[in-house]
Amino acid sequence: MNKRMLRRAILAGGIAVLAGVSLGNPHRHIANILWPDDAAPWEKVTAVYVPDITRPTRIEVSEAAYDNLAACREHVFERAAENGDPDLEKGRFECAIGFYADKDDGSGGEYRLIVK
Repeated sequence: MNKRMLRRAILAGGIAVLAGVSLGNPHRHIANILWPDDAAPWEKVTAVYVPDITRPTRIEVSEAAYDNLAACREHVFERAAENGDPDLEKGRFECAIGFYADKDDGSGGEYRLIVK
């Protein structure tokens, strides 16, 4: 295979990948590929903190304000320390990464990744 054919094959492969990604939500697909365990630069993270697992209906949900998983965890551990549980032995948390709204009716959506 000569260089010209190789370049064409690479270009065709790149176009195919871009076409496939653009059919759905390209931002979400790119984030899944390049940032499978953390927030992509355009995503925000929401902290979901349960101070006492014996009272699971008492939940604190932050705004989607954190840039990455580390910032979310830092926030949760600060809240846990304020509640007298610095090692998070009584509570639990999740960090919800990258909310993507449904395109059908706009009334719902889902997070790309939830990390416990």
